[in-house]
Amino acid sequence: MMATGPGDLLLRWVSEQGAGELSNVKQGMWWLAAKHCPDIEPGAAGRWLRDAVSLAYMDIDWRNRRWCAAPPVLTRLPRARGLAVLAGSRTAAFDARVTQAAQEGLLEVFRVPSARPARDIPLPDSLIVQFDDEAGLMSWAVELGVTYTPCFALQGAALLPPLSPGAPASRPEFGKPLEQYDLERGEYRSVARPQGEGLYRLRRRDSKRVCQVLRDGEWYETSHEQGIYLTLETRNRAADVLRWRPEQDRGRDRFGTLFVDWGYPLPDLHRRVAVMCCGLAPRINAQAENLAYDNVPYAIANKIAQSLGQHLGENDDE
Repeated sequence: MMATGPGDLLLRWVSEQGAGELSNVKQGMWWLAAKHCPDIEPGAAGRWLRDAVSLAYMDIDWRNRRWCAAPPVLTRLPRARGLAVLAGSRTAAFDARVTQAAQEGLLEVFRVPSARPARDIPLPDSLIVQFDDEAGLMSWAVELGVTYTPCFALQGAALLPPLSPGAPASRPEFGKPLEQYDLERGEYRSVARPQGEGLYRLRRRDSKRVCQVLRDGEWYETSHEQGIYLTLETRNRAADVLRWRPEQDRGRDRFGTLFVDWGYPLPDLHRRVAVMCCGLAPRINAQAENLAYDNVPYAIANKIAQSLGQHLGENDDE
C-alpha cells in the first residue's frame, strides 16, 4: 500500500514534521522537487500547498505563515456508491497500519492519483475506501485510530459563512509598495496609491505580505480569495465565474461538476468542501481556463456560490 512518489514523500515529510514555518516547508519542497521533478516552474510550491489544504492533508495560517499537519480522518463521499476517503496526515506508522488493515481484509483501499501537469509538483495519491455499510466503516476508523466523520462535504457546506470583510485594518502607508488586483487580467499590478475600492496587496512592517480590501472608504483584512469575491460584490457583479453541470447517468441529475474560472479561486474552506465530494484535487481544464470539481451535489455547489455572493450558472461544456 505504501507509495514512494514525490507527492507521497512530501506528505510523509510534512506529516512527520507536524508543524512549522511556511518558509521552511517550502524550502524542503523545492529540495525534494528538484531531485524528482525537473520541469516544475515558479509557483508550483504554492499550488501544491493549496491542493494539500483542499485535500485535508494540512492546514495553513497564510497570514502568519504557519502550517500544521491535519489529523487523519475517514469520511464518506456524498452518494458515491459506497466510497469514502481517508484524508489527513500520513506518518510512517499510520501508513503501516493502513497497509496491515488492507492485507488483513479489514478494508479495501484504492490509491487514486490526481492528475497534474509536469510544471507542478505531483500530489499524493488519494486513499479511497470501499465499504458495504456505515457501521463497518465506523469500525474500520476505530481499528485505524482515526476520526470518523459521516460526510464532511455535506457538514462543511452547511457551515460556510456568508461573505464579509475581515477585521478593520489601517490604511497602507504612503510611499510604500502597493499592488491592486486586476479582476479582468487576474493579476496584481503596482500602483502609487489606492485607486478606489478593491483588493490590494502590501507588506507589513514585519515584512509579511498581506491582502487588504477597501470598501465603503474603510480598510479590512482579508485573504486573496475572499478579497476577490468581496471586490466582485462591491462592484455589484454576480459574475458568471461559478458554474455547475449535472451528470448524465440515470438518477444522478442532482450530482455533477462544479466549474470555477481561473482568476477566481475558492477560499480554503470552500475548496475543501468541493474537493471532499470526490476525494481528488480538481481537474485542470487549460483550454477552458477553469478548474473542475467532480461529484458535487447541486445543493453543495449552490451553497458555495451563495456563500461567496455569486449566482451559480449552468455549464454546457468544459
